[in-house]
Amino acid sequence: GFTLFGGFNHIYANEPAIQGYSKGIFPEGSVLVFDILSAKESNGTIEESSRSVVDVMVKDSIKYADTHGWGFERFKGDSKTERVLDANLRQLCISCNVKQENFAFSIYRK
Repeated sequence: GFTLFGGFNHIYANEPAIQGYSKGIFPEGSVLVFDILSAKESNGTIEESSRSVVDVMVKDSIKYADTHGWGFERFKGDSKTERVLDANLRQLCISCNVKQENFAFSIYRK
């Protein structure tokens, strides 16, 4: 919901993930990054503000066999090292994403 994902959302994908969007199956090595920024009002407009979290999904069927081939991680704010995805939140990621076709909520927009 809004508590986890409210604000501005940017999704980045590496080349294998881009192929996955077009073919409907994400190949090994696909990486999706979900960049979540808070919103602020300034001079009557809504603008991006500070980064809330960065979620990362990695497709590796061997390493993440117990989570349907996808690994999940969440980083706090602008940190590249401060991981904030505990076991409960990781399970929530898995249980929500498994309901989506190919595990991704996002679609490729040309």
